[in-house]
Amino acid sequence: MNDKKPGKGLLTKKAIADSYLAMIPSNMWDKITVKEICKTAGITRGTFYLHYNDIYDLMEQIQESLLTELTKRYEKLPNSGSPAPFFEDLQSFDVTPPAMFLTWFEFCKDYRGETIALLDRKNGDSYFRSKLKHFLTIHINQIMDRDGLPQDGLRTHFSKIFLELHLMAAQTWLEEGDNQFLSTDEIVNLLNTMRVGARYLSYRKPV
Repeated sequence: MNDKKPGKGLLTKKAIADSYLAMIPSNMWDKITVKEICKTAGITRGTFYLHYNDIYDLMEQIQESLLTELTKRYEKLPNSGSPAPFFEDLQSFDVTPPAMFLTWFEFCKDYRGETIALLDRKNGDSYFRSKLKHFLTIHINQIMDRDGLPQDGLRTHFSKIFLELHLMAAQTWLEEGDNQFLSTDEIVNLLNTMRVGARYLSYRKPV
């Protein structure tokens, strides 16, 4: 059993990051000052600069840590096998939610504060949103490949909508806090209905 506790430096960095992220819903991320963070975290400016060069360095380190963790989780997902044939009988189509969906929402729940702050529509970092979109798009297209969706205009349009739904569903779900009316499995199944719907649309589309 590993009972090793985080060192003082790591705890200080966490206090700084948590204090910073807690202010983002009320302040634009790059307008928050080091002075404000230090006051909220209960540290000196010197302590802040031991760990970060400035606000931009703080934000970059937070983002890189999150994306690294999300990448690790996705790399552990099993390979679902060969792609399904185009326009196969829908009765044989596997409607089970892909593991990616559960991994995505579990990640968002584990990093609730970070996700809410960084995806904040008004004060969050649009650059992080772009990086996350690029990351998710790769995996969404992998799911579509396995589902046998053709590379056509319908898929292109659907993937953009599905991507936005990933972000919007996670953000709305997390903002409910302890009052969440959907469990993790329920929100996953909700997202999966759109995936299944895309397969149906491709199946019904005239050849």
